[in-house]
Amino acid sequence: MASQTSVASSQPDPRHLRLIAASAQANQARIRETLAEDSSWSSHIDRDALRQSLQKLAIRGNVKLVRLLLEHGAEVNISRDGEIPALFKAAEGGHTPVVTELLAHGADPNWRNRNGQTALFAACMRGRDAVVRALLDAGASVDVRDKEGRTALLFLASEKSEKPKTDTLRMLLEKDADIEARDSIGRTPLLWAATNGNVRLVAALLSGELGKKADISASNNRGRNALHLAAEANHEEMVKLLLDQGADPRAASDGGWTALHNAAQSGHTGAVALLLAADANVNAELSNGMTPLHWAAFNGHEGVVELILNKPETNITIKDGFDRTPMLCAAERHHKNIVQLLSPARAANRLNPVAQCACKEFEATVVDFGSFRDGKKQLVFKHSVHELLYGWNSQEDRPTIPTLTKNIKYQPAFRWIHLPANNIAWVETLLAKSFVEGGHRDMEAFKALEKSFGQEHRGPLAHAHFMRTFCQRISAPQASASDEDKLLVSLSEEPSDVSSQVSHVDSASTPKTPCKEDNGTPKSEAKKKGKSEQISERHPKRPKRTSGPPGNRPGTKDSKAAVKLPGQLSWEGSKSGSAHGKIVLFMPFLHYETDERRKRLSNSIRSAQDGRDLPEQPSRDQMLVHAYLNNIPPLHPRRTLDQFFYHGIDTSARDTDQVVYRYCKRHHLEPKVFMVDQLWLWILGKDLVITCFPQRWDQPKPDPLNVLDGIIEETNAKTRPPVQSVYDLAMLITSRCSGMFDRHRLDDQDYQFLDMFESSIGLMTNRESQLFDRFNRASRLSAKWLQRHRRHRGGQAGRSGSPSPGPSSASTSRDPVFPDALLDIDVETSLLSEIKDIRDELNIIAVILDSQMLILGEFEAHVTDELRGDGSRRATDGIVGEIRRRSREQRRLLDVHRKDVDRMDRQAESIYTSLTHLLDLKQKHSNALEARFARDQAVIAARQGQTIMVFTIVTIIFLPMSFIAAFFAINFEDWDGILTMAYVSKYLFGIGLGISIPLIAMAFTVSDIFDGASTALSLVPSTGGQRKFSVGSGNAVSWARPSFDHRRRERISEDLERGRGDVSLSRAY
Repeated sequence: MASQTSVASSQPDPRHLRLIAASAQANQARIRETLAEDSSWSSHIDRDALRQSLQKLAIRGNVKLVRLLLEHGAEVNISRDGEIPALFKAAEGGHTPVVTELLAHGADPNWRNRNGQTALFAACMRGRDAVVRALLDAGASVDVRDKEGRTALLFLASEKSEKPKTDTLRMLLEKDADIEARDSIGRTPLLWAATNGNVRLVAALLSGELGKKADISASNNRGRNALHLAAEANHEEMVKLLLDQGADPRAASDGGWTALHNAAQSGHTGAVALLLAADANVNAELSNGMTPLHWAAFNGHEGVVELILNKPETNITIKDGFDRTPMLCAAERHHKNIVQLLSPARAANRLNPVAQCACKEFEATVVDFGSFRDGKKQLVFKHSVHELLYGWNSQEDRPTIPTLTKNIKYQPAFRWIHLPANNIAWVETLLAKSFVEGGHRDMEAFKALEKSFGQEHRGPLAHAHFMRTFCQRISAPQASASDEDKLLVSLSEEPSDVSSQVSHVDSASTPKTPCKEDNGTPKSEAKKKGKSEQISERHPKRPKRTSGPPGNRPGTKDSKAAVKLPGQLSWEGSKSGSAHGKIVLFMPFLHYETDERRKRLSNSIRSAQDGRDLPEQPSRDQMLVHAYLNNIPPLHPRRTLDQFFYHGIDTSARDTDQVVYRYCKRHHLEPKVFMVDQLWLWILGKDLVITCFPQRWDQPKPDPLNVLDGIIEETNAKTRPPVQSVYDLAMLITSRCSGMFDRHRLDDQDYQFLDMFESSIGLMTNRESQLFDRFNRASRLSAKWLQRHRRHRGGQAGRSGSPSPGPSSASTSRDPVFPDALLDIDVETSLLSEIKDIRDELNIIAVILDSQMLILGEFEAHVTDELRGDGSRRATDGIVGEIRRRSREQRRLLDVHRKDVDRMDRQAESIYTSLTHLLDLKQKHSNALEARFARDQAVIAARQGQTIMVFTIVTIIFLPMSFIAAFFAINFEDWDGILTMAYVSKYLFGIGLGISIPLIAMAFTVSDIFDGASTALSLVPSTGGQRKFSVGSGNAVSWARPSFDHRRRERISEDLERGRGDVSLSRAY
């Protein structure tokens, strides 16, 4: 029976099914009919059916039927998982009467579904304001959060709707909903509205019309605020609204991201324009160093790049964590137009006025090598630095002065460009210009060139800015078919006549079809030419050219093409075949400057560091210092010898005490000082050499030791073969800058600086010899004086009085200066200081020569490695042999100068040693004289003591006698008739001698008396180690005298073993 009941209860009751189905259809008649079938719906199953029916009716919104079910006991809250309460469904449907009826019967307004949302969420989302009001009045919580951490307010703000539900929001805020509530990712209602582009909602939240005002600076977990999100989503109206409401355009999120970064990265031109107008930081850097310009260039957003470049404060030289400038980011992704825009050569308008004037005042030197008209092998041009670096032909859209030979109409073999100052800003601009002209293909090589500036040393002082001695070879990358596909069209000065006859081939063509170059030669044929063959072609004697602007008068187009073809073939072969590497060299070298010009340089540096204004009519050097000294990277000024070696201290005093300076002063020449300049040299492939070294302050026109002019003259010299290649030119430049520069001016003694050192050392040697002679003369005079003094003292031995101890005797009055000559060491110390300066400067010169010898050896190795490359040894052995021969000649000259310096240093060391010996002899001689004078003084003191003793004895004898005689001389009445000779003599001599004799004996033995008394006192046993004795009137003097027992001896022996014996013995005795 029990089993049958269980089976029956597990089957659904037809009444329940009918009631639930009728409720789902809101069939009032059916519901009433079903409820009337049984008057009691009180069982557990009945209540479940009523509750489920109520949930079905709540969706329909029939309040009468809802009340009917409630009257029959329907539960308003769920009792099983998986059910949704009627209140939630009614709120979703917006059935306010049903919601009110359910709340009146105790429905829970804070019930949460599986997403953590309450009925308030559903009502807010659907804009059921009446339902929201009913729920809030019934105690619905506005702080309940769903699984994503959103409140009802956050949930409503996250809705993507153009029309905000302001009334709903106001009701929530009136119930103290948190307007700054954050969800799990940290977004506030304002951030959600900004993300969705809901401008009206953002305006309402920021204006305060809802009763509360949102914080415009609020940010999410990553630090991103509303402006970041709006800029990233390209909501221009939203960005404008936020900026008008006071949003900070410079605010940065985690990693340093600003709104401008987000907009620039995605290429949102409108948002970028708004942010730039609001003074956003265009140079803001991420943690990886990327700026908005980096991102815009990297992703190819040309419009954004142009907008950012329109800001004058934009810095295009900032490097990210991968050492990439914005230009390199664009080149990496092959954005050709952006590379052109970001080239430093196009940034002349970014220079400050002083820098522009300095660039226009300084002249760069451009030398082209090749075979030109009238048999010329080279052409020398002078251009302003501004024209060289920043000159741009807007009509032809090309640089005014190209750097690469392939972009020059007359096609020289190679070009040398020289900049007249060690200014990194100029060099970086020139290297970038060459990189862009070459089609910005070799990214890694250009990065390596940029990294070479990492050898820069910087310090707090201006002369602490310099390049460490350095040499590096940057190997050429191996060309591949895929690389050829990526080659970009490079800048060209103008199309040649040959290329104008050949149809243009797009750079994106596939490598299967041979792509013809400007001369019509297929690339496959050009690739066959090896690197060694190209180099060997550079060295044989070149035929005279018959066309080109500096060459002969051009003929027909065919003749032009015939002449230009070999040069073009050579270039195309190098471009398609094995490319040439690059070599970098930083090396110090010696030069000079007049003291007056050095002072002007120092004053200008001090003025620039102090931030003082330029004078009314500044020189070009002053403008250069003021424009670039405080720049980053800074200008590297010329340095003196001491500034080169002691770059961490102020050497102003030492600079005016150079050996060369003192020599010029002594010989009434214009004061000069040694300077240490820097040679910066780059060999870029086979056709370009760039050098930098400074010129003198206010460079005079007739300068006999001008390094640049000397190099150019040597390239024209008839006594040496013509310069055939960039490596030949580099060896010539390094040869001119190494060693001692004065070897190039042997006919003018005013510039023989090593001779000045030799002369100074010779002068020191002569003065040292004179000092020895002076010492010898003074020593002989002192010996003679002592002899005469000894005889004089012997002659006065039997006489009273004391002879003079010093040189005041008659014998020394004829030569009274010898004691001063023996005791005065001022001259010697002055010479020691000067010889020390000589050795110090020689050591600095030796350091420079050693560094040159070391780095030039590395330079030779890199050049020979580059020449050999992939070519055959037979084709390059001759060239390599010539390079090695010149390198050996350089090292030989350096070795000669190094030996000269070592020889002079040994001479200076010998003088230094002799002077120290002389000082030692003087010290010993003065000690001997002092001992002799001390002995004389002791003898004189002894004689004076004896004299005093005589007077003491006389006094002792006659004092009592005088007293007694005076006593008897008193006219007493008692003396009448008594004072006879015998009577007076008896008392006079008896008492006087009785007193005098003992006192005289005590005067001669006073020390013995005291010694005996001390010995006697020490032998008397003491009580408690204390002794007392009376002196004079009986005043007691107490002293401690511990017994010298066995334990005291042991303690003294222990102290002696520990090295404290003297102290213990002194304490013991």
